[in-house]
Amino acid sequence: MANGIGLEDPELSALIDGQLGVVSAAQAVSCGLSRETMRRRVLRGLWQRMTPGVYALQSGPPSRLQWLIAAQLYAGEDSVLTGRSALRVYDIETRDIETRDIETRGVETHGVEVRGFEVAGRRVGAPDLHALVPHRTRRRNLERLRITRTTRVPQPAQIGVLRVAPLARSVLDCCLAAVEDGDVAAVDRVVTAAFADGRVQLAELEYELGLAPRRHSGRLRAELAKSKAHARAVATRALLERLRVSGPRGAQYEVSVFLNRTLLAQAVAVWPRRAVVAVVDAVESEIRSLSLLGFAVVQLTARRIEQDLAGVLGHVGEVLADRPEATLPAGVSMFPRARTYSAGAAFEPAGRAQRVLTASSPARTGISNVLPLGGTGQT
Repeated sequence: MANGIGLEDPELSALIDGQLGVVSAAQAVSCGLSRETMRRRVLRGLWQRMTPGVYALQSGPPSRLQWLIAAQLYAGEDSVLTGRSALRVYDIETRDIETRDIETRGVETHGVEVRGFEVAGRRVGAPDLHALVPHRTRRRNLERLRITRTTRVPQPAQIGVLRVAPLARSVLDCCLAAVEDGDVAAVDRVVTAAFADGRVQLAELEYELGLAPRRHSGRLRAELAKSKAHARAVATRALLERLRVSGPRGAQYEVSVFLNRTLLAQAVAVWPRRAVVAVVDAVESEIRSLSLLGFAVVQLTARRIEQDLAGVLGHVGEVLADRPEATLPAGVSMFPRARTYSAGAAFEPAGRAQRVLTASSPARTGISNVLPLGGTGQT
């Protein structure tokens, strides 16, 4: 490629080939090329100025991969591509990211998947590009390039010649940028596409979101909460089906546990004779309250149930086998979960709600009216 434009310097030739014909002015000058030479080549139409100080050494339209390289060169050596730019590199399909077939014309892609990065045969503007730069870096936004200054530049993944933010961070930045631009509907599409791809987990997005600024993050927090609720419902349904068919006997399923008139927790299953309760993705306050009352709490997660349901059932059986018989403590009641309650809310009977168990109807009498202190079984 370099020989075709008359650049004979071996170092510059290798640089141009490695960067698919995109080079910064600083790189060219360091290899001995004068700025006047670069200016003349642009004026003659042999080169194109893609961003301030970055050139495509060709007269035809740059590919989208070349635009990504140009964005990276403009943003600086400490920059990391993120957001929509990174999702395209990771090949995450979303309905709001239009893709087209690529014609590479035999250009070496250096291991980067570039499907959808080029529109052959006609000139296109730069795609929506997004780069993270250290907070001290002085770079300005361009027409189609978003520069985000941050104190939390992630360790990038090196994909070909590109430095790309981890997938969870890229999804987060794409969603935050969409909200900032007023396209809140894109958040659902991006999150749905990311989960459907399977390479990013809900816990990873929650972790990244916990470190992100709260500005513009409300919609994403709501979407993750909705996704988490859906995952929990699916996992709970699968667990209940297996418990009812082949689980340990003596269980009450889908139970609301109350102390006096205050809801403590929503349980997937309770084994009253052993004072064992199984909960899915319960909050710490619920687990602590149940434990202080003497319940052995089997903490389950939707992800673990999805990945190893047989192992979860085995763990429940082990906890039950290690528990002595017990009597429910005074003030504890359990009701079928026929309606939705909020933790800490007072119970108001609806119609003729049937109470399942109370302290006055012990599971096994003659031992104690107070349960032994319970442990927690985690999985």
